[in-house]
Amino acid sequence: MSILDHAPDFRPEDAAEIASALYGLRASASPLPSERDQNFLLRTEAGERFVLKVANASEERSMLEAQNQAMGHLAGRLGLCQRVLPTCGGDEIGAWSTTASAEHFVRLVTYLPGVPLGAVRRHSEALLVDIGAKTGALSAALQDFDHPALHREFHWDLACAAATVSKYITLIEDPDLRALVGHLADGLERQTAPLLSGLRKGIIHNDANDYNLLVGGGEDIYTKNQQVIGLIDFGDMLYSYIAGDLAVACAYAMLGKTDPLAAAARIVKGYNDVFPLEAVEISALFSLICMRLCLSVCLAAHQQARQPENTYLSISQESIRKTLPQLAEIHPRLAEAVFRGACGLAPCPTA
Repeated sequence: MSILDHAPDFRPEDAAEIASALYGLRASASPLPSERDQNFLLRTEAGERFVLKVANASEERSMLEAQNQAMGHLAGRLGLCQRVLPTCGGDEIGAWSTTASAEHFVRLVTYLPGVPLGAVRRHSEALLVDIGAKTGALSAALQDFDHPALHREFHWDLACAAATVSKYITLIEDPDLRALVGHLADGLERQTAPLLSGLRKGIIHNDANDYNLLVGGGEDIYTKNQQVIGLIDFGDMLYSYIAGDLAVACAYAMLGKTDPLAAAARIVKGYNDVFPLEAVEISALFSLICMRLCLSVCLAAHQQARQPENTYLSISQESIRKTLPQLAEIHPRLAEAVFRGACGLAPCPTA
């Protein structure tokens, strides 16, 4: 987590200078939210838009190369991802430093239109199914992709979520929330631990949250024409449970729902229609969803202590606080039965 100590701190005018020097772009720059890096929206006088990504100073070049290769791999398969644009010298990764800062790797990527899922007022049933279908297509497309840099230890990895929650849970200031996270994490760890060795593993995006999924659909994006048209931010990619991408998508799309389990079931249906789930993945899915939200609460508590001014770190926390008590009332076997039904399967005999 020392990565937060190496976050870039460039001003918009610095971003405009970088764009000009490295990419020959004359553009204005405005900041975009980010956890540990910096992103800027660039606008040229001709109306073109790009995204300038300034990496954390501790980020290894090999990790950025892996992300670039993943976006290239997915470009012809999904049509949802940004493309990396070269510097004036033809490099996909540039570098920039000042006398007051360490060297940071820099990338320029294409701009994707759309509204973040978290900013859409109403999520139609069709949109929820489409979230699942697009996430399933992502899983399918990543089946033949790999990169050595993505086999790594990472604090957002669901495979080590229990240990991470245990490490940071004491930093949650609200005693009721701290108790709820502890109760959920302990119970889910006991129920899910025997299943984890049976889960398929592979390279995953690992962060299809409500601000990394972009929604479009014409003039009336809030109702019948909603669909996922973009997926951004490949910085959390790693080798982990394949069902982790579905778990993350469900976890954040469930936030604020009157019936979060029903919302998740629609996502599960869409995913399974495109990339069929195995029985053990269906059994473990609800626990993975809950663990992702518990992990988010714990890591936010740690990160906000280090960067209290970074509002992005708390962007989903209020919704998570409201949703976790709802999830605590759902028995994992009930969730499993609902998810099996969404996949067209009969409930387990012991459910």
